[in-house]
Amino acid sequence: MGRLRAKLAPVTERLERTFNWARIGGAGLIFVLGPLFPNIGITFVFGLGTFVLVYAALIYFFLHSPRFVVSLDRLARTMFVIDIAIVSFGMLVFASDPNWTTFVIANLVIIAGGFRFGTAGAFAAAGSISIAYVVIAAFRSETYGLTVEPPRLAFHVSVFILAAYLMSGILRELEALRAQREKFVRQAAEATALRQADRIKSEFLAAMSHDFRSPLTVVRGAVELLLGERPGSLTAAQRELAESAERNVKRLEEFTAQLLEMARLEEGQIALEKEDLDPVALVRDVVADHAVLAKQRKQWISLDVDTDPPHVVADRSRIQQALANVIVNAIRYAPMGTPILVAAHRSGDAMRIEVRDHGPGIPAQDRQRIFDKFFRGQTADGTPGSGLGLAIAKSLVTLHGGTLVYEENPGGGAAFVTSLPLAAQ
Repeated sequence: MGRLRAKLAPVTERLERTFNWARIGGAGLIFVLGPLFPNIGITFVFGLGTFVLVYAALIYFFLHSPRFVVSLDRLARTMFVIDIAIVSFGMLVFASDPNWTTFVIANLVIIAGGFRFGTAGAFAAAGSISIAYVVIAAFRSETYGLTVEPPRLAFHVSVFILAAYLMSGILRELEALRAQREKFVRQAAEATALRQADRIKSEFLAAMSHDFRSPLTVVRGAVELLLGERPGSLTAAQRELAESAERNVKRLEEFTAQLLEMARLEEGQIALEKEDLDPVALVRDVVADHAVLAKQRKQWISLDVDTDPPHVVADRSRIQQALANVIVNAIRYAPMGTPILVAAHRSGDAMRIEVRDHGPGIPAQDRQRIFDKFFRGQTADGTPGSGLGLAIAKSLVTLHGGTLVYEENPGGGAAFVTSLPLAAQ
């Protein structure tokens, strides 16, 4: 609560300064226009104007005094009560005028009450002014013999209440707008911090992957020498250990390469060398490259492609890399002895390339994150992988103006669909 008051104190002070200038303006109106009312004594008019002016001067002093600014909330409440009293007294001073209309100033007090104390302030001002208005109207009738018109009284009291209601609605909207602005500013700050953190992480990954490459090359060379038995013959157990080391070094090299590729993609350092391509021929090449890997898992890749497909303009190596990542993902997660379907057909103004498997599929709660870096879903179950393949594939396809999305596979399993824009005819 203390921090909230400290936060609102400058706003309250600015409002009170604005209201004080309004008091000075009101005193000026009393001095200038008051004498034009012939039925009102000049003494009352100048007395009221002088009081308002002195009051405004005191408020000016209070607002510039550190001693009083500390208790600004209490001061604002006191000024609110005095303002209502001044307006009520002003209505009384001008009550002898047959065309009594000074009560219109009450709406300003209602507005000021709303800005000061919210809905409660607006309705408190409206209620106080309404009571004063009705009492002074009865006083005019009794003292000056001026007719009291109940419908007119009811109308003006209703206007005061409606002004308070309107003010409360405006305040709610202003509060909602302020909350939205604060939320936007907070989200913008968080987004900036996240981008900064992501940039630092990308730089770290790039540096780390670059530094890994040299020692990995040395280790791989040493393992190859061992397997080539150049230092001497290996026993069966030694060869098994060396082959295991070779496999893990290859996995580390692959992971390092993916880290470096992801960092370059995020930094926008990938330059595409586009050319006119036959997408079906490209798909055939990628499938042929991975047929051996599928065969090792007793899987087979079925092709369903257009016989005379339209061309696309793309970077051959990058699209091959993207499709390879998707197909490797299918091979890893599909059960042994199951088919993998790769289809390539024209769909409107795009070439649609589908990779469908009969694996566990992607749970609904994971589908929004399946293309995030390092994300591995609940169905991974120890399947080797870095969680970067699909992220890299999506980034590469997006660079070409295409899309890579996950779709439900009617036969079960996962389906990843790549769409690439066709070349201009």
